[in-house]
Amino acid sequence: MTAQPLTIAEVLTRAADLIEPEGAWLQGEMAEDADGFEVSAGEPTAVCWCIAGAIRRVSSANPGLYGLARNLLLDHIGESLVTWNDAPERTQAEVVAALRAAAEKARRS
Repeated sequence: MTAQPLTIAEVLTRAADLIEPEGAWLQGEMAEDADGFEVSAGEPTAVCWCIAGAIRRVSSANPGLYGLARNLLLDHIGESLVTWNDAPERTQAEVVAALRAAAEKARRS
């Protein structure tokens, strides 16, 4: 049986799930391994991600889906994902909430 492709809402929800645990979200890089070294978001050794890295990780099997999910999230937050994610005042909870809100918006569309 072939797995069904993910929807945009599922990508955003899974990205939120990925970075919700304590220590799983980061700023300044797409992804890091357990030793704090920068790695590709899709690298199996990655243990923490920025908002864009989490979306890239979840949608790695379908790169076109990354762009669609990113664009929907951009519409939701109103600025660059990197700028928004890396703002000094940004919190992990805000990032997770933005992903979940954008996922809900995608479900209603």
